[in-house]
Amino acid sequence: MTQPDKETKAGQYGLSPGTGALGGMQKITFDGARQSIISSVLQSFQGVDAAGTNINGATNKAMNAAATAQAGAVSAQNTANSAQDTATANSSAIANLQNQQQQNQVGGATFSDSFDTWNTANWNSFKSGPVADMVVVRGQAGLDKRGNTDSGGVVALWKTPLYTDAQSASVVIGNLNQSGSFAGSGPVIRAAADLSTFVWAVAGGNSLYLGRGTRSGGVITLTQWKATGNAPIETGDALTLSAKGNTYTVQVSGVSLLSYTDIAGEVPVGSTNRWTGFMSQYLLQNSSWGANAYFGCDFDSFTAADTTQPSMVGTGWSIFRQDENGVPQPTGYNRIAQGTFDTLRSSNNVNVNLGNGAIQVTKSGWYVISVGLQWTNPAASNLAYWTALYSAPSATGPWNLLRLSGEVTAPGTYASGATFVVFLAANTFVSPGYATLQGGTAVRGDPGGAATFFDGTLCSFA
Repeated sequence: MTQPDKETKAGQYGLSPGTGALGGMQKITFDGARQSIISSVLQSFQGVDAAGTNINGATNKAMNAAATAQAGAVSAQNTANSAQDTATANSSAIANLQNQQQQNQVGGATFSDSFDTWNTANWNSFKSGPVADMVVVRGQAGLDKRGNTDSGGVVALWKTPLYTDAQSASVVIGNLNQSGSFAGSGPVIRAAADLSTFVWAVAGGNSLYLGRGTRSGGVITLTQWKATGNAPIETGDALTLSAKGNTYTVQVSGVSLLSYTDIAGEVPVGSTNRWTGFMSQYLLQNSSWGANAYFGCDFDSFTAADTTQPSMVGTGWSIFRQDENGVPQPTGYNRIAQGTFDTLRSSNNVNVNLGNGAIQVTKSGWYVISVGLQWTNPAASNLAYWTALYSAPSATGPWNLLRLSGEVTAPGTYASGATFVVFLAANTFVSPGYATLQGGTAVRGDPGGAATFFDGTLCSFA
């Protein structure tokens, strides 16, 4: 991964490794302590018949004291780890609540990940250089500390874009990494789906950097806009990058520390540049003294949200078929065939896969959903049409029949449809379907989208 000035200079981006109080404790060597104690006690008890008993007692006390000291050190380390985990967990909880509040206020999209695992269903990763993959360790995401052979990095983008150009992404700082504090990790906004362009911010030690990035031929290049050296970063801090118009702002735990206005319009803005995520880098510096390896910090959580109201409010969707030519539908119980829907009328706060008629809801709640289908063959008393609704936990399934209704048997009837009220959990997928024994039939549309459609809206939520 190319650094902001496209050249990595010794000491320019790597900061001096920190030292912890616990790390400075002298290691206890039990064998050395034992020999020293035995020697002293032997001299004190020379000529005494009970020397052996006294030696054992003194030695045991010394060994117990040493064990107690070691246990105390371990306990202190565990306490420190617990305190750090609590701090980051609290910061992540606050960031998530703020994200939800932002979404409730403006009605846009919102995403979050607390990194229980590294979920490839939610993330696309783009690697630059001979580095390892993104992993989650102890609930924190970052570049794997093993398998890195030279400088580089990984940018991870949430697979679903935001709805507006006014957006923000936040990461809660986890481990600052014992290999050294390196300004190599931070949030990414206004990214293209293929990462061809994006805006980034990274933090480490006392430094913050802000700039733009590009990706071409598998190589990620970073161009620095601004930097500051007066921004101490600690575990539990929330690092936020936001965009409003052509101005980009970096905040640390709510305090604005860096801002830049892209007057030249170097970063594209629009519906194709609304992906968000974060980056994690690795720096290998070679010198006559040897090689030094530096990692960016890890992250306890990630959140992203629209910061202004989309042009459409509420939550729902409307897709339909405009083409009057029919799309064949097999007999039996089925989801609607691929390619049946060809037009998106409107949508908000949902993710639409027009090709297979699948909708992913982003909010939990009760939904009113209507399905209408126009058939090329009429119904008959023994060749009825039923309208169905299917749901799935992911885009790849498994798909389950959720509702079946609206039986049509009247001869000469070409239309079928039904309206359902269902509860859907956030991130659930829904798709229309049908049941029929009618062979050789197809679903067609009309120019206005009045005959074949799939509409839904969120009517009640907590």
